[in-house]
Amino acid sequence: MTNTNKKQPTPGTEILQHAHKIVNQDRQNTYGHPKDDYTKVINIYKTLTGHQLTLNDALLFMVSVKLARLKTNLDQGKLHYDTLLDTIGYLTCINMIHQTESTPNDTTKKPRPTNQTTRKRNPTTPKRNPTTRKNLQTKTKQPHDR
Repeated sequence: MTNTNKKQPTPGTEILQHAHKIVNQDRQNTYGHPKDDYTKVINIYKTLTGHQLTLNDALLFMVSVKLARLKTNLDQGKLHYDTLLDTIGYLTCINMIHQTESTPNDTTKKPRPTNQTTRKRNPTTPKRNPTTRKNLQTKTKQPHDR
């Protein structure tokens, strides 16, 4: 008798779990936290090229390599699990670095609640002066004639 109440994993979940294990256990035990590991990478890259990368640049470069390989694979009608796994892993490293750089008091790095919308101001429209707005409101309010 099978238990129909037990939720089956969504197809594709296993690669996410595998990437999590690799980044947070296997690679971290061998190379340390991605921030430490990729700090070494950017220092070596600067020594070799004279160009300074950021941690994001270094990881996005690796994501770009994997996406180029994924494109080649897909063009050939193939899908390499390892390429997908590595891409997810590098994206996970970016997230891990940003999590360590975020401080509890820093509200700018926290995502907004989904029920709030962001309204952008038209750059050609001048900013409103709060006193002007108040003056406009008092001018439009007229006493009723009796």
